[in-house]
Amino acid sequence: MEMNMQLIMEIIVSFFLIIGAFFLLVGGIGMVKLPDLFMRLHAPTKSSTLGLGSFLLAAMIYAAFQGRFGFAELLITLFSFVTAPVSANLIAQAAIHLRLRSTSGDVPEALDRPLPWQRQRKIKQFDDEI
Repeated sequence: MEMNMQLIMEIIVSFFLIIGAFFLLVGGIGMVKLPDLFMRLHAPTKSSTLGLGSFLLAAMIYAAFQGRFGFAELLITLFSFVTAPVSANLIAQAAIHLRLRSTSGDVPEALDRPLPWQRQRKIKQFDDEI
């Protein structure tokens, strides 16, 4: 009975490791193949978060079968799921601020809209013209 549980644990952990490796491979290919920053931004944020989450889930399952709670792995997972979207948003805002263009043409409206810190300046410039 102990041998069957060990085998089941190894299959489950291996499954999550393979899924994580797949997502990280797709993210790496996306970083190389996608043409511009706006499209490349999805590769590290989405796929690496899922890949890292799968690896850490495998580590938590392995830790549970070893008799300890994977508290460190849980904290790392929560931290990565919180920081990846925030960093992607900051990178996108910086790219818009630098007026980088998308080669796909999917982000043309971003060049015309003011950023949050530019709204105050436009109102002030309008008041100066009056």
